[in-house]
Parts: sequence; C-alpha cells; structure tokens
Amino acid sequence: MNLFQNVKYGVNCREAAERYGVSINRQGKALCPFHNDRHPSLYVADDHFYCFACGAHGDVIDFAANFFDLPLYEAAQRLAADFGVDANQPPTNEVLEKRRQKAEAPDERFEEACHKLDEAEYYLDILAFGDSYERAEVVNYLLVDGRLDKLKEKINGRDAA
Repeated sequence: MNLFQNVKYGVNCREAAERYGVSINRQGKALCPFHNDRHPSLYVADDHFYCFACGAHGDVIDFAANFFDLPLYEAAQRLAADFGVDANQPPTNEVLEKRRQKAEAPDERFEEACHKLDEAEYYLDILAFGDSYERAEVVNYLLVDGRLDKLKEKINGRDAA
C-alpha cells in the first residue's frame, strides 16, 4: 500500500475535520471552512465531505489539502504525521476490522426511522394539511397508551447512554 491508501484507511475524515477545528454537529453538518459560511452547509462523514454551497468535496486527503492549501501529497504527509499513520506500513488487521465493522453496522435508530418513514410522513401530511378533525384524530391516536411519552423516553434514554 502507498501513503495515500494508508492515510485513507488510517484517518477518518470526520476526526480530521474536528481535529483541525471544524465543529461538526450530530447530523454531520458544519460551517464550511472553504468559503464564508453563515449556515452549516458542509456535510462530513467518516469517509468523505461535501459542501452543498460551494461544492467542495472529496476524501480526508482532499479535505486537508483544501484546508491547509497544500498539494495532495503534502496533505497526505501532514495527515500521516498528525495521526501517527506509518506511511511505509499497511494498516493492521485491527484497523481494517474496525473500519469494516463501522461500515457494516448502521445505528439502530436510523434503521428504525427508515422503517417508520412512511407512517411519519402520513401523520405529518395530516397535521400539516388536514382539517381540524383529522388533526385531532392523529393527536388522540398518538396520545393513546402514552405512545409519545414512550418515544420521548426512548430518545432520552439513548441520548443519555
């Protein structure tokens, strides 16, 4: 493996952005450091970044190159030095396994939200566009058996963990 591959496997784009001073919220959004951003338009994932305003995008090496105004090779060298990645040695099996598990294990809440998306959209449509009787019916349904309270506890319980 070469320097670029070792850095891409060894350095997470989100971790690099945070280490270099970019404040990223829970949804992966941040103020873009590549233009004068007033509202978060930069999306930073583990393996890439994308700015919806200025169009900047790429992997962790592209991020460092743009951030420090360096050529790609020098950006890769800087990342390797800052994160302790050995440029001449391939990543260990432990690092590769950790990356594989991270890629294969989506958050439970994301999976649950995907399964309930149609139901949520249905209720939101009624709440936004329905008449007062329909809206009242939806609210009554959601209050039955403490559904909203259970959801609130579930969310607060996971956030505290």
